[in-house]
Amino acid sequence: MNQHQTLTHGPRAARIMFLAVLSLSTVLLMATPSFATGNVVKADLAGSWQVTLYGQGGCGVGTTLVTFTLNASGSATNAVEKSHSVGCGDSTSTGNTFTIQTLTANGSGTAGLSCGAGCGFTFSIQVAPDRSSFNLVDITDPGNFVMGVAVHQ
Repeated sequence: MNQHQTLTHGPRAARIMFLAVLSLSTVLLMATPSFATGNVVKADLAGSWQVTLYGQGGCGVGTTLVTFTLNASGSATNAVEKSHSVGCGDSTSTGNTFTIQTLTANGSGTAGLSCGAGCGFTFSIQVAPDRSSFNLVDITDPGNFVMGVAVHQ
């Protein structure tokens, strides 16, 4: 190897190494760290929540925004639902319940939402490891095809 080859090969390797370190640093900085450890329990979910739902129900295709505050037992009696649907237009319903019915250590479980007399949903849920959100999907109620996301406020 002559001196010219040695001088041009060194800076090229340094550039490649710099790009590799920069790429790895970017990936690590963009990741959202989770500080939660241990089993997920209902008390972890206490506080204010906002849920967005989309799907097909008794009023046809529609969207719903639900707000509530869970207690340490996983229950809320103050749920407010604001809906917009094809068949029922715009509506607001207050005094509804949202209850975490079951919850396993890994954050999967079931939840129920009432929406007035004779109206309700049973959702399968999965809580995020950091307890900041959970997804919901209704897979048990005939004629209802509803899914959404809950965000801890």
